[in-house]
Amino acid sequence: MFWWWRWVVAAVVAALVVAIPTLTRARPLTEPDLGPAEIVAAVMGSASTPHTGLVISTGSVQVPDANTFTAIATLFGEPNRIRVFWADEERWRLDRIRPTGETDLFRTPTGTTRWVYESGRVRVSLPAPVRLPDTSDVLPDTLARWVLQGAQPDELAALPTQRIAGRNAMGLRLTPATPQSSIEHVDIWADADSGIPLRVQVYAGASRPTLSTSYERLDLEAPTSRALDFDPPEGAEVTFEELPDLASESNAFAPYLAPETLAGLPLREDRPDLPTGAVGVYGRGPTVLVFLPLRGKAAQPLREELAKTGGYEPSATGTAVDLGPISVLVTPSRYRGSGFLLLGTVTPQTLEQAGAQLADLEPIDRNDP
Repeated sequence: MFWWWRWVVAAVVAALVVAIPTLTRARPLTEPDLGPAEIVAAVMGSASTPHTGLVISTGSVQVPDANTFTAIATLFGEPNRIRVFWADEERWRLDRIRPTGETDLFRTPTGTTRWVYESGRVRVSLPAPVRLPDTSDVLPDTLARWVLQGAQPDELAALPTQRIAGRNAMGLRLTPATPQSSIEHVDIWADADSGIPLRVQVYAGASRPTLSTSYERLDLEAPTSRALDFDPPEGAEVTFEELPDLASESNAFAPYLAPETLAGLPLREDRPDLPTGAVGVYGRGPTVLVFLPLRGKAAQPLREELAKTGGYEPSATGTAVDLGPISVLVTPSRYRGSGFLLLGTVTPQTLEQAGAQLADLEPIDRNDP
């Protein structure tokens, strides 16, 4: 009796499953009563807000096919799907899912663990003051906080609210006033409730963003300890690296001290630890210039690879490539083929100026107090 009732219930449930996301998107947007400076403060204060979610990033930066730039090419030149488990800035897990496989990155206060599922390899490294980009750098959260460092009031403007990941998102545009910058503007939308950046789009003179990263799903709940903890599975190949990459190694051992200014750009104020090392990161907001000394075994192959790359331009100050938003230059051969790598979101002319300035940079004894 009343056998048809269960079909009615099933139909109602199915309708609700379909309708709830639609109704969520259809809810009227409410413009937050916050100015650009207040939105910036909300974004910068959201780093310790626990959350989980799914990020989709898309980049069009055509990075040279060289070992030095493998991570940058993958992160900023290809689509990425990233599962996010975020407790705070020192404890998180990111699962980067690509057609070729999955790589999980775990961060704790004591270091970073990278787990490559297909190869069964685990790489453990200590925290490094300087490192090459990793998966965390293309999250809307970390990217937005990076580009907003040092933003000036006259560089900021409000944008209309959008609905992103089912949430009201406050809009903000940053137009850098730094003349050396190759970035035209950066658009940021942040969750009106938590301040967590939900979408970041970086423009470098084209109608489409050079880099776009956005939460497809965001839940304001703390990840479980089970999600954040990692124990290498049986049979995994585990290696420990005190210096995880070329940048951290150069910063620790290269016989140079980064200049206080380069091409008119100061060392970034948000990284006070860098002036004591060989690697220098200069600029403000989305304008970034990196100075990295290279040994001959790394410098010469990179010169050769850059010379084969589209955008290569002969230069009196070295081997230069213009990649649109990113410019790269390796200075001429020095002692045993060594040189300086310069790259960043700056104009080619800025790199030329930096290369000329470095021609007189002399090595130092890093062990001399």
